[in-house]
Amino acid sequence: MQSLVLTADGLQIADTPIPPLMPGDVRIEVRSVGICGTDLSIWKGDYEAPLPIVLGHEIAGAVHESSVPDIVPGAIVTTEIDVSCGRCWYCRTGARHHCLEKETLGITRDGGLSEYISVPADLVHPLPIGVDTVSGTFVEPLASAIKTVSDCPADIGEPVVIIGSGKIALLLAQVYDASGADVYIVGRNRWQLGLARQLGLLNTLDVSTDNWKKKLIDITHGVGPRIVSEATGNTDGIGLALGLVRNGGTVNLKSMHGCDFTFDPSMIVSKELTIRGASSGPFEKAIEMLQMGRIEVKRLVSKSFRLEDGTKAFEYANQPAVTKVVINI
Repeated sequence: MQSLVLTADGLQIADTPIPPLMPGDVRIEVRSVGICGTDLSIWKGDYEAPLPIVLGHEIAGAVHESSVPDIVPGAIVTTEIDVSCGRCWYCRTGARHHCLEKETLGITRDGGLSEYISVPADLVHPLPIGVDTVSGTFVEPLASAIKTVSDCPADIGEPVVIIGSGKIALLLAQVYDASGADVYIVGRNRWQLGLARQLGLLNTLDVSTDNWKKKLIDITHGVGPRIVSEATGNTDGIGLALGLVRNGGTVNLKSMHGCDFTFDPSMIVSKELTIRGASSGPFEKAIEMLQMGRIEVKRLVSKSFRLEDGTKAFEYANQPAVTKVVINI
């Protein structure tokens, strides 16, 4: 089969063996894979991963072969990304994504930028009619956004600030908006801020203007927002979030791969802040929200590529204004 393999010399198309179907596994014929910020960090060398490796963990496709009776060939599916041991304390207590021996698709073991991938059947989730494989590549990041909102819910009408305007930011903003929060998106890319408004997220603030912070302070009665989510993955965003959140508030951190940040922890102590992270979430809820049309994802796709154009896809995805790139196989 054809795979897009990252080696020390870069990305290259290679012939690789079709993965075996072990007992309890499902082999997926991959159709669509999203390029994530983590993929870009590994590709650029900012985040360490074993090489050579097949990247890609936002995966959707059709079941090619199954060793379990309730998942049938031809079914359109997506997959979770953490392959756990099932034996350690985390696995036994229902937190398998924290497994002490876990392997992660596209990060520590080969991912989805191949014609086929085999995964344990308990990671596989059917996609209903109306959710195609391109939309299916959003299930994993959307589930993470849902987990963030579940862990740090907002009151109806409460101002919630999202720092950033990329894919994760716009997914997180839509989930908070669906929960009834009054969402404000802070970014510097005017195209992405315009996209946010097209999605119905009308409260967008450009950091290049002088009054954006004053507006947020004013609408929160001079104290700042209780919930600020950092979704840029860079140090500037973290600094903005920590400085903006009110005393006693919460900062949600999203993907930070390859980002080293130095700060004075006394800020957390003196402001009595809560810092939260979320890396995995409920796939069933994400699929349900996509099926019901509560989350718009198709307009987040900036461009699609074929597998043989994988290097071009990564180069394109690395541009600041790009929201989401999908590789169709």
